Amino acid sequence: MTTIAVIIDSPVTPLTSLLPLVFVISVTAMKQGYEDYLRHRADNMVNYSLVTVIRNGVEMDIKCHNIVPGDLVKVVRDCDVPCDLVLLKSSDPHNKCFITTANLDGESNLKTLTVPRGLPSLDVDRLHTLGIIECEYPVTDLYSFNGRIELSETIGNRMSAVPDLDVVNNNFLPLMAENLLLRGSRVKNTEWVVGCAVYTGQMTKLALNSKVTKYKMSSSEIFINKFLIFFLILLISIVTISYFLKRFHDMYRQEHNIYLGEPVSNYQVSQFLQDYFSFLIIFNYLIPISLYVTIEIHKFLGSFYMEWDHELYDAPTNQPCIVNTSDLNEELGQVEILFSDKTGTLTKNEMIFQQCSINGRKFTQKRTGLLEEGKHLLLKLPEFKDDVFNFFQALSVCHTVQVAGSEDADAEALHDNSLVQSDETDNINTTAFTFGDNFTDISEEREESPILEMNGVNGESVNGHVNSDMNPLLNRQNTDKDQHFLGLNKSLHHTHLQILPTRPSSEHLPKMAALILEGKPRPYSAVGMDNASFNHMHEFTFSPQPLSRPNSHVDLKRTISTDADVHQKTHRRTQSYNVPPNKASASANVARTPSRVSRQSSIRSIVSQMNSRESYAAPQHTEAAKIERNESMYRRGVIQSVIEELDYQASSPDEKALVEACAKVGFVYTGDDDDVVTVKIKKSVFRGGKARNVDTLDSVKKIFKADNSTIMKFTRLHVLEFTSDRKRMSVIVRDQKGQIWLYTKGAESHVLPLCDKTPRQLITETQNHINDFAKLGLRTLTVARRKITNSEYIEFSNEITQANNSLTDRKALVESCQQKIERNLELLGATAVEDALQDNVRDTLEALRYAGIKVWVLTGDKVETALNIALSCGHIPDDALKHFIVECQSAENLEEQLNVFENELNLHKDENFALLIDGGSLAFALSKFPERFRDLSVRCRAVLCCRLSPLQKCEVVHLMKTVAGHPITASIGDGANDVSMIQEAHVGLGIVGKEGRQAARCADYAFANFAMVKRMLLVHGHYFSQRLSLLVLYFFYKNLVFMTIQLYFQINSMFSSQTVYDALFLTLYNVVYTALPILVISLTEKVYPMDKLMSEPPLYKKNIRNKRLQWNYFCGWMLLAVYHSSVIYVSGFLMWNNNPAILTTPQTVNFYCYGTFMIHNVVILVNLKLWLSSSYQSYWFIFSIWLSIVGFVLTTFIYNLFNLDLLNGDMLSVYSNLLSSLTFWLLCLVVVIAALIPDFTIKALQALNVNCSSIFPGQKKVPTTKSRCTFFEMTRL
Repeated sequence: MTTIAVIIDSPVTPLTSLLPLVFVISVTAMKQGYEDYLRHRADNMVNYSLVTVIRNGVEMDIKCHNIVPGDLVKVVRDCDVPCDLVLLKSSDPHNKCFITTANLDGESNLKTLTVPRGLPSLDVDRLHTLGIIECEYPVTDLYSFNGRIELSETIGNRMSAVPDLDVVNNNFLPLMAENLLLRGSRVKNTEWVVGCAVYTGQMTKLALNSKVTKYKMSSSEIFINKFLIFFLILLISIVTISYFLKRFHDMYRQEHNIYLGEPVSNYQVSQFLQDYFSFLIIFNYLIPISLYVTIEIHKFLGSFYMEWDHELYDAPTNQPCIVNTSDLNEELGQVEILFSDKTGTLTKNEMIFQQCSINGRKFTQKRTGLLEEGKHLLLKLPEFKDDVFNFFQALSVCHTVQVAGSEDADAEALHDNSLVQSDETDNINTTAFTFGDNFTDISEEREESPILEMNGVNGESVNGHVNSDMNPLLNRQNTDKDQHFLGLNKSLHHTHLQILPTRPSSEHLPKMAALILEGKPRPYSAVGMDNASFNHMHEFTFSPQPLSRPNSHVDLKRTISTDADVHQKTHRRTQSYNVPPNKASASANVARTPSRVSRQSSIRSIVSQMNSRESYAAPQHTEAAKIERNESMYRRGVIQSVIEELDYQASSPDEKALVEACAKVGFVYTGDDDDVVTVKIKKSVFRGGKARNVDTLDSVKKIFKADNSTIMKFTRLHVLEFTSDRKRMSVIVRDQKGQIWLYTKGAESHVLPLCDKTPRQLITETQNHINDFAKLGLRTLTVARRKITNSEYIEFSNEITQANNSLTDRKALVESCQQKIERNLELLGATAVEDALQDNVRDTLEALRYAGIKVWVLTGDKVETALNIALSCGHIPDDALKHFIVECQSAENLEEQLNVFENELNLHKDENFALLIDGGSLAFALSKFPERFRDLSVRCRAVLCCRLSPLQKCEVVHLMKTVAGHPITASIGDGANDVSMIQEAHVGLGIVGKEGRQAARCADYAFANFAMVKRMLLVHGHYFSQRLSLLVLYFFYKNLVFMTIQLYFQINSMFSSQTVYDALFLTLYNVVYTALPILVISLTEKVYPMDKLMSEPPLYKKNIRNKRLQWNYFCGWMLLAVYHSSVIYVSGFLMWNNNPAILTTPQTVNFYCYGTFMIHNVVILVNLKLWLSSSYQSYWFIFSIWLSIVGFVLTTFIYNLFNLDLLNGDMLSVYSNLLSSLTFWLLCLVVVIAALIPDFTIKALQALNVNCSSIFPGQKKVPTTKSRCTFFEMTRL
């Protein structure tokens, strides 16, 4: 328009179009540029991260994005792999590397990779001479890799001389998936690995499984574009009609209109363009050009509401909400399908052992003991019967758990030189002093276990209160069978001291012992410890961290006081790189660096002990009871410390939970060495007499007698891995007596039928207990065992070896061997483990369901695991009919399953259905029957997809976007494997998880936990959707009011192509006079309060599918615009036509007075209309309205004081004359009242609770809740 206005003889100055355009473009560019800068800075955090490469035998640090194929990359423990690497060397003595792939497939289980078999062991500085790696072109499959290493001629000749090595063609070694470290995986339980980069950048498997980011357009933009098209058509129609009517008047005007000049006889093209474009320039203000800039500002400022929301802030992690793009704020209020990851999103991926069933009895684990159902006695390890002992012994052996650094985590080898003195007299119990346990738990344990577990020094009961009948330990005979219960009178085993590197000096021990025996708290001042001694006492190795290469040289010089400081000051990839300054000099020679327990935590520990002092000062607590509490505290502290020190790494969270549960009751698995499994039986039975004299070390040693650790060692002979078909895993071991045992654990449906040697009644009772556990949402496993003879094992070993060497039917032959050995089992019991869900997950899913949002869970986890989580978190309702489509081997098989499913849906139309499908079956559905699968699955209340690759997740989201009606989708996840579906969905939500920030960086919005999605959608989504609809409709409304008056004036002026408004008004109307109030209300409007939106999720449906941007709302506002403009123009026209002398001055009003009267009423009316349309009228909003009106008055008044030719106007003294006229003010009052009659009428009807039509939207007040009963409470009534 600006260009046209310059070329032709424009009715207005070109500045009226140029200035608003420049303003709009500038604001939009600044907003988009700022958000691009934030994304660029986030990308640089990864691209510029330092990694260690080895080039020509020299280690150097380079930026991550500078890695090229062929580089030797060194990755240290707990760091992410920067690209796809072929593993060449590992710090593990067995050439293994342990990783987690949670960022790839969602599983945080420990996985094992190995150096290629037959690869020669070379020093790191000589690995570059190894040879050449040839590999296949990168593919999306995460679990396949084919390649080979062509050894150099020198190394190949040397290898060919060794006949035992499997070297193909003397110079080639095969490469498989177990040799490939994928980008995004994390090194665990291995100090460092070195690999050769084969795929980098966009060629990595992770990148291939990630979709290219595309621009996401909000669904509201579709409606806005439709409205713009409507206005554009309206504009062209008005311009065209005006042009022809002008031609009509020019040709057939009456002869007495001589003041218009002579008619043009030879009408040329130039005159046609002049007239047509003149009308186009006049009416182009019908298009709200400032709409987009206002929307941009509205979204940008609105994003801070989410970032500043305290309910979206996670205090433990100091993580606020992150808004990566503000373009989709209103889309949060339109979501109909939510796709969610499982691991790390719905769950914390933390398993907790809760209950168990042993020999028909149900137990609950309470700290370090077991509480049998119906009883109040807390059983400790010395009181375990044979069946309970055998059960936990089986759990401590039947697993594949690895111990991080087991060779140095073993109790006999932990910091020997620095922690244990050579003097045997120093081996006394100091654990109770240094662990800082408070006595509250001891009191609880005392209440649950009133029977004392202690004997006197010579075996007699303490104070005569404990006899042999009360203590099962005294009734046991010292036989081989019960040997594990005996041998408890030796001195303290040095294991306990080795876990505690620092202890108080020997001179303080008697005083501290006396305080403890007296039941008093242990303030350090009481034992004569100064601040230095206090600090020294608490600077012990608590959870060693591996030493890694720092991210920058500055990190080594940085003073770090607590782990929290490290977390806040460093990037995720460098959190493990920082070491205390006093350790930096020795960093090159040690593998671990001790972290520091802050003085603050020690003080808190002391305060907690002092606060609990009163509960132990009761007179009925005897001296023996005090000794028992101290001993029990000591035992729990030792066991908990051993668990923390061992750092279990399991192939599944269930196994880790079971092993940790065994350790808590005293069966401490300390690792395996060359398949020799070591389990320590920690039976801490305190022996002590009367604590009368504790002034010397000798007296202390008589009181504190350490418990003995019985060490059990098993040789692991064979592991029968878990498969989805067998649903169980088994371990064959040989105990110290040479007896071979088969231990099995798995699903009850696949273990109980094999327990032929177990009475049927016991199986029934165990099954009932398992059903009870399942009702509580616990994950269950059944445990059994079998004694195997040597001949049976030899036969099995030969058969399984032959089966593994078979090239055909290997899987069937192996399963046959496994089934042959897994029979005639003896049932030991069942376990119940809770998979810790994210906080408030069930409530969140329930709220989303009531809000009309369907939730799909897409996970790479196993079917059984995913199903258990879906049931426990409430994703699959209890009353839903479940249909499984799993293990389909062909498209025909899948089609049969779909036919059955469709029949069930048609047969039970009123029932709720839940669909579960695995990745293999889904692959056939997506390739062969996508539309049918889509149409059937959308009829389900809940859908669970398991074993999906990242690309399959993306394809599922893409498929569901094509459902009839095109529902708005959202995806939420926490790992790199979720990036594809996050980017594919209309709205991407990321969880800032423990496994990294890949999802958070790629998502549109990110926050700390899943429960926050409820507030994001139901509150912020609802508000943004409702606010944007008001903003859009109001902009079209006010522009139509503005230009309809222009149209009326053209009719009265015989389409003279002259504007009724001065150029100043055309320039400032959209960007100044009416911009601020709508911007403020679009940021503050609240139809419903927040607590009401949270408690009544169905309110979310009021805005879904952009209901407030539908054509009925749009037409209602446009009718109001026509009415308001008609009132303004007709009232002014009638007044000016009947009484032109309305001013106090002698002269009649001129043309500019007429136009100024119109714009004056327009500005006041459209602002008051917005005020009446709002529901939440804040002070800022009221102030913005008056500021806009007063701003118009002031600018117009100042403008009319000068005669400016720049804007082609003649406004000198025009507005001053109008303001001095009483007729002008009365007429303005009449116009405003007459125009707002419909609005006041609707307000009155609403006050009378009359259900009026929604043809004039946005008129509802903030509803008042007369009852405190929430929606969920009402549904339960």
